[in-house]
Amino acid sequence: MNKVFIAPLLIAIFLFTGVAKATDITALNPIESLKVKSQYFKEAIEYNITLPTTYAQEKHKDKQYFIIFDLHPRSQPYLSGVHEWLSHNGGWPWLETIVVTPAKYNPEFAQLFEALIKDPSNPTMLNYFENDLLAAIDQKYRTNGFRIYSGFMSNGAIGLYTLLNRPQLFNAYMITSPTLADNFAAITTQADEKLAQLAKVDDKMRFLYLSTGKHQYEQGSLPAFNSFEQSLTEFAPKTLNWQAHINNKNNYMSQPIMTVINGIEALFDDIHTDLKPESAISTKGPEAIIAHYQMLSDKKYGFEVSAEGSLKALAKTYIDNEPQKALTIYKKTAKRYPDSAYALSSLAKAYATLGDLKLAISYQIKAVEKSKTMIEWHQNKHLEMLKEFELQLTKTNS
Repeated sequence: MNKVFIAPLLIAIFLFTGVAKATDITALNPIESLKVKSQYFKEAIEYNITLPTTYAQEKHKDKQYFIIFDLHPRSQPYLSGVHEWLSHNGGWPWLETIVVTPAKYNPEFAQLFEALIKDPSNPTMLNYFENDLLAAIDQKYRTNGFRIYSGFMSNGAIGLYTLLNRPQLFNAYMITSPTLADNFAAITTQADEKLAQLAKVDDKMRFLYLSTGKHQYEQGSLPAFNSFEQSLTEFAPKTLNWQAHINNKNNYMSQPIMTVINGIEALFDDIHTDLKPESAISTKGPEAIIAHYQMLSDKKYGFEVSAEGSLKALAKTYIDNEPQKALTIYKKTAKRYPDSAYALSSLAKAYATLGDLKLAISYQIKAVEKSKTMIEWHQNKHLEMLKEFELQLTKTNS
């Protein structure tokens, strides 16, 4: 997977030159209905499945997608809207995701919700999530196995309950103002023990973004929130990457939106932001960088996360004083990512810096060829670099 970097100027070029064609607004968030049958309910429960704009496009017919699930029907408009805005620049900063929400209030599910509160040992809701709802989504849609849970107030508390009792159901949790007062679903009293057991479930990495405020509706749960944060500090394994925030800057009703935005950016930061050359990992060399991204691929996401940007960032630091060392890293990067126009282009530029313009041109020609699957702006950029190298060679030979 290649990282996508889009500067504000580039966005402006897209908007005003027509490079990026406008999409019919009604096609941005196509919604389908999915009715899920279960032994636990007399009637099937209907869900709105909001698909990314690219889902039905022929060129993306084999692409698989994340899902984000929220129990509140009214979360559909803001989740799909924020997702569309944050994903339309090539999945940056939110990788394209299927949004799953109930189509309406369901009294049978509400009874199950109440039963869980009365008896936290009752596994029915989690069984329904795992064996019926999530299985039905995976069966019908091209999902990639990475699931995000989003929840506000009592729905947020259910998210924490799921993390403690069936953590494998979701890879990431965006929890806002969870209703934890009165030991809701035994979350507070069982947090220490069950957080400590997370590492025994499997070796997968999970993510938790936890946020609340001090509004009157949130104040009753603040002591329990603080207690849960303390449990995270003391007992959460290294495989759980968590953050807890008290947000007093936004209105109570804005909290879930802010949590999703901030949580999503934090969750996907390791995909979109390269390691700094001076980071603890990069200072150990290119193999340490490759191992880090392999770990992210295997343990966190379940698909390849590219180390290309971080490798090139490290190589760039050597180009002036240790050019051969830089060249070795650029060659390793191009070999590892042979279909990346920018990996090839970086190698070409390194050869040009070292004065070998013939090899620079050779690799830049390959970069131009690989760029043909990219948007026109990138194609033009690689063509311009090729012309620049050819011009330099002409001047050198004249």
